[in-house]
Amino acid sequence: MSPSEVQSKVDWVDTVRWNGHKYILDQEFGEARADEKLGEVSFSLVGSKEEDNPTYHLKDGEATFASPGSAIQSVAGVPVEKAILVEDNVYTTREE
Repeated sequence: MSPSEVQSKVDWVDTVRWNGHKYILDQEFGEARADEKLGEVSFSLVGSKEEDNPTYHLKDGEATFASPGSAIQSVAGVPVEKAILVEDNVYTTREE
């Protein structure tokens, strides 16, 4: 079987890329209040033709699961470099 015949399924982490940072869904964050709108999600990987492409890299404004058009907001009292809010979910940066 050639590599092109292998059907791969990629398990994506719930991620949003914004302003050069990769943010990952943080279910442990607790209560968060939206501050200001920074932008919106321009592309959602899951459901797109790139979904099964393991080498796809998110660009700024793109997300794995959040819907296109969803507001990307800052979290009140938290620097944008640390956390953002998308669809009422908090996403935080991780050390890579």
